[in-house]
Amino acid sequence: MSSFAKTSLPKKVPLTGSDCFHLVLDMHAKNYNAGSNVMRIAFYLNNTLTLYKTKKVFDNSPLIHWLCNVRLRQGRLFTIPFWQYKDRGNSMQLNEYRHPFVNEIPALVLQKDIPLDGERFVEGDIIHYPGNKSIFILSWNHIIMDGRGIGMLVQHLNDVANGNVDHSIEHFFPAREKMTGLLSHIRNMYKVKAFIEKSSKAPISSIAGKKNLSTTSFNNSILHFTVSETKTIHDNAIQNGAKFGANLFYLSCCANAVHAIHKQRKKEGVMWIPVPYDGRLRGSLGPIISNTVAFLFYRIPQQALVSTAQTVTSLYNQMTEQMKDRMPQQYGMLLNMMRHIPLRLYYFLVNKRGEGSFASFLYSSTGENFNAIKSLFGESVQDLTIFPSPTFPPGLTFSFLKHQDALNINIAYTPDVVNNFELSTIELTLKNLLLGKS
Repeated sequence: MSSFAKTSLPKKVPLTGSDCFHLVLDMHAKNYNAGSNVMRIAFYLNNTLTLYKTKKVFDNSPLIHWLCNVRLRQGRLFTIPFWQYKDRGNSMQLNEYRHPFVNEIPALVLQKDIPLDGERFVEGDIIHYPGNKSIFILSWNHIIMDGRGIGMLVQHLNDVANGNVDHSIEHFFPAREKMTGLLSHIRNMYKVKAFIEKSSKAPISSIAGKKNLSTTSFNNSILHFTVSETKTIHDNAIQNGAKFGANLFYLSCCANAVHAIHKQRKKEGVMWIPVPYDGRLRGSLGPIISNTVAFLFYRIPQQALVSTAQTVTSLYNQMTEQMKDRMPQQYGMLLNMMRHIPLRLYYFLVNKRGEGSFASFLYSSTGENFNAIKSLFGESVQDLTIFPSPTFPPGLTFSFLKHQDALNINIAYTPDVVNNFELSTIELTLKNLLLGKS
């Protein structure tokens, strides 16, 4: 029997502007046969995680119950899409596997879809290995939650496992939106539109090129760094001019690694990369449900790709200018306005600007969100990895995560865009740039 009051759960939760942008990405993925907009997080555990113990945690979470009993209701013209909750008695789908190769994740787990017309928007998989080791994978449709949201969800689940069920659920869900006048929205729209058109002005050099019209699969290559190497990377970030954390240095190294492939292909050019920007207050507890991110937009000219230091300088100057102009907040305001138009028109407007590709490549970092996690449901966590959603085009995403002061990078790619030789070049170049070896 559940230990929470189901009647306190909200019956209707409007989608945020960022949620609706992910609806567009979901449509984009389907148009290119890349599946739905699904993310995963993998917990590598030192001991066996039992199905009974895991199910008990999820069955006692009000938030998981809500996630397993909502339906997406598409808004009509001038109305906002929303999540509608009705208790259908659905519980968390948990799957169990046994695999002979330690820490290898079966492809069928990583390729499972969570479509918008499915029964649930979150799912769990437990993989058992020889030696009593196991991996727990939590998968969710990106439309309902962002990376920081999943970090807070994991903390919530750990609290439930420890018997600390939070009965005040207000911070789980987005607060009531502040009303803004129509004239302010229109003025903001034209300002942001002008900025985006200038920032993403063609020609843009994309890793996907223009010949790749569809994809068949995504693979993942995970780079691991020790605590000592991670400290070296942090020191290199400072030496290369990254003044507010290592994020711009990470992005600079990724851009230069992709630039190495563009040089091999003799298709060098300007890069354009949108980078997620978390709109939550620092240290806040929510919301968990909804995407609460806008974007910073970086245009990197060829002359800034001569060295990582020059790339960092270019990125830093653009970041400070956009923060000064409050561009993330203004872009978020535009996303909120775009919720009121039909999804297919929304997709046409976004896709038209990028000529089918949303970026030169994609990049995200979880920052410190998962660094301190030591256990999951009482079991010791040895390692953590984020598997980003397979957005195609461009078909190449770098996802940075730090766990217990050790950095790992998941490179999600499709062989239709990056072949094995090019992947090896990207991996080696990225490692050397991060560690200051080239």
